[in-house]
Amino acid sequence: MRRRALVLTTAALALALTACSGGDSSNGGTTADQGGEGTETATCDPAALETLTEGTLTVGTSTPYEPWYVGEDPTTGEGFESALVYAVADQLGFAEEDVTWENVTFEQIIAPNIKPFDFAAYQTTITPERAEVVDFSAPYLDTYQGVVVADSGDYAEASALTDLEGARIGVTAGQTSLTDAEAAWGDTVELVPYDDAGMAMQAMSSGQIDAVVMDVSQGVSASTVYFPDTSVIGTLPASGEPAQLGFVLDVESSLTTCVSDAVEALRTDGTLDALASEWLNTDGIPELS
Repeated sequence: MRRRALVLTTAALALALTACSGGDSSNGGTTADQGGEGTETATCDPAALETLTEGTLTVGTSTPYEPWYVGEDPTTGEGFESALVYAVADQLGFAEEDVTWENVTFEQIIAPNIKPFDFAAYQTTITPERAEVVDFSAPYLDTYQGVVVADSGDYAEASALTDLEGARIGVTAGQTSLTDAEAAWGDTVELVPYDDAGMAMQAMSSGQIDAVVMDVSQGVSASTVYFPDTSVIGTLPASGEPAQLGFVLDVESSLTTCVSDAVEALRTDGTLDALASEWLNTDGIPELS
């Protein structure tokens, strides 16, 4: 019983952090150039990069959790964002040993303060509001909302949106999960808002609701790591442009253009797709219609 309680606490923390990272992404789909003003003079020559510490690339993140990081050590290169950070560092000319990590809160990442990092990697959705006070790199991931159900529940065999009509479905208040769920089902389901996806998953585990809508990458992790008696049955159609994640830099950072160029190079050579396939495990999840 004690172990179960610990698992639920860990899961709640991890999924709560995801909710914090998501923010209001109804205006998602923006690109780095909305937050990258003032970077025209940047040079991507490694010797000329203006990092906080000469010769070192300092990366900010907060509490590590899957699938973005594996374990509690972000330096392992395991997990989507840990692996991606080292790939970006390599593009910028930094060896693994030249990368250091700074533990920060999500609020520090998105606040209009001088940053204690060169860039932050913490599932931060690009929004116009945030781009007014921080810089974003080019987006490295489009995110969609997944539907998680209990393996033993009444909706375990659902394969279409209509199969869930009449269900009580948990969403995160003020997040993309709510807007996409409203667009998908209208009033044919009962949407139950929670402060974060972790609380919704616990509510489903105790039988209070039938399904949960959350970021599909985190949904896969939730169903395989934190709540193994659940499954992701599909994604919802995006109600607008899909939300996008980007690295966060200090506003008007001289590094923004270089980090964006590194991301785009990794997109072009297939590294982004390869890392997503390896760590996010969302390949093959169908869109519900």
